[in-house]
Amino acid sequence: MSAIPQRSPGTTRRSGLVALSLAAGLIGGGLSACASDDSGPGAGRGEAAPTTIDGGLGRTVSGAAGSGKATGAPITLGLINQQGGPVSNPEFTVAAQAAAGYLNAELGGVGGRPVKLEVCNIVSAESQGQRCGQQMLANDEIELVVQGGLNVGTQSFHATLAGKKPDLIAVANPGPDVSAKNAFALNASSLAGKAATPIFLDTKLKARTVAMIADDNPGNQEIAKSIKEGIEARGMTVKLTTYPSGSADLMSPMTAVGAGNADVIMPIAVTPTACIAMAKAYEQSGIKIPLSASGLCASDTVRKALGDLPKWIFSGSLLNIHAPDPTGHVAFYRAVMARYAPKGAELGINAPAGFAAVLAAAKILHAAGPDRLTVEKVSKAARAYTGPLLMGPPKLRFGSNPQMPALGAQAVHYYRYEGDGKWVDVSQGWINLPS
Repeated sequence: MSAIPQRSPGTTRRSGLVALSLAAGLIGGGLSACASDDSGPGAGRGEAAPTTIDGGLGRTVSGAAGSGKATGAPITLGLINQQGGPVSNPEFTVAAQAAAGYLNAELGGVGGRPVKLEVCNIVSAESQGQRCGQQMLANDEIELVVQGGLNVGTQSFHATLAGKKPDLIAVANPGPDVSAKNAFALNASSLAGKAATPIFLDTKLKARTVAMIADDNPGNQEIAKSIKEGIEARGMTVKLTTYPSGSADLMSPMTAVGAGNADVIMPIAVTPTACIAMAKAYEQSGIKIPLSASGLCASDTVRKALGDLPKWIFSGSLLNIHAPDPTGHVAFYRAVMARYAPKGAELGINAPAGFAAVLAAAKILHAAGPDRLTVEKVSKAARAYTGPLLMGPPKLRFGSNPQMPALGAQAVHYYRYEGDGKWVDVSQGWINLPS
């Protein structure tokens, strides 16, 4: 039932905030869009995952020319993830392993060579980023690093890697992810929200005043400030209220921010605890002002706690894995995960980003020439990569934003949940694609 679900509450900013770009609720029913039919996966209705894997799509997004089992000498990818601490994203690694398993079993790996993942986990300390960077540099077999979303260790990791090997960032967070040397961010995450949310609020929802609520977690405050600046730069008025992280009762900040007098309420809520608390406060207040939400609030945890997802608009810098998808990307992802991931594996949160990044890495390695890989060849192929990224924007262009040259795109897709598993594509496609 989740757009991009989230597992653990945590007390710090969620590592790798997939789809933290924020959307707003429908204002007064004034936005028209075609309602979804029931052909796509429903939200929590227990529908079985697709069983047929579209091999043609798999070859397109991975660059594979062959099929069958890979049998040559392995190609090693470095995989950096945040896992095992208060903020933990094990689903990222699980999905990345499933993607590699599919590549190796059905698409001939990369040029007949199986893909092998060398994982280094950052648990909770900044210094662990240095350790992972050193591990990536010490292994001469690693020509390309795939990085998950990190809310600690990012500074030390990038400082240690120092552009000596290309870094494919599956989920970019504010900080050095956007400007690191020889780094290529596939998914702009919250950074996409800064660029796309103001466009959506202004052009689609015609909002002029925004009530923003964020907890006092430094990461969420950074995100709130960034998005607030983007909204104000477009001529809208924003009032921001802060509350203590972990609060279960948000009626006071709702009152303090003057939510009843705004056009849109926009909480920076990225954990189930925060999303559930906001949903309860919104319902108890009786306010009918539309509420915006991160796609991370559209999780099974939130649905189970509330009985259903709130009827909000959810957004993402990857496709909503529960909304109808005419591209076939979501069905492909679900089918591969059903076959190659452990039973009951998390399909949301950072799993889609990890899965897509490994297939993108394969396409880059194919372009570089898998028989004679060098750091220079792989770096050149990564710089030239334009997609298509599975479940991501149809086009990427690294360097399209001079202030954040590592980003390939800052595009977002917006969906409204109408209950009973029904979704509406309110943005009618991607907003803010690179030109």
